[in-house]
Amino acid sequence: MIKQISHLGIAVKNLEEARKFYRSILGLESADPIIGGDGTIKVSMVEIGNALIELLQPVGSEGVIAKFLEKHGEGFHHICYEVNDINAEVASLKSKGINVLGDPRPGAEGMSIFLHPRGTHGVLIEFVEKKE
Repeated sequence: MIKQISHLGIAVKNLEEARKFYRSILGLESADPIIGGDGTIKVSMVEIGNALIELLQPVGSEGVIAKFLEKHGEGFHHICYEVNDINAEVASLKSKGINVLGDPRPGAEGMSIFLHPRGTHGVLIEFVEKKE
């Protein structure tokens, strides 16, 4: 069951410039960057109320964020919903014929999985079971 929106993913070319914008223009602080996505993404979370904005910069020219930026440019990448039990959600989604991309794996906030946008009205959706 979906609990709440966890974060909105925003693909950026330069993480430090994006962090500076959020800090100096919007007055929002961001967490120190971490490397994720099997080493292909640099991530920084911006807290805003009960949700987060996940700033995503590719590391190198490979990986999903690098390919996204090449094709679409900077901007909205995905929405992430927090769930209680990622494995139960995956089983439920598959039983409903939803195209789940791979298996749950560790992400910036916990175990996560993505749903293909072809089955979600064009929006890349992530589910996350947050770490305790």
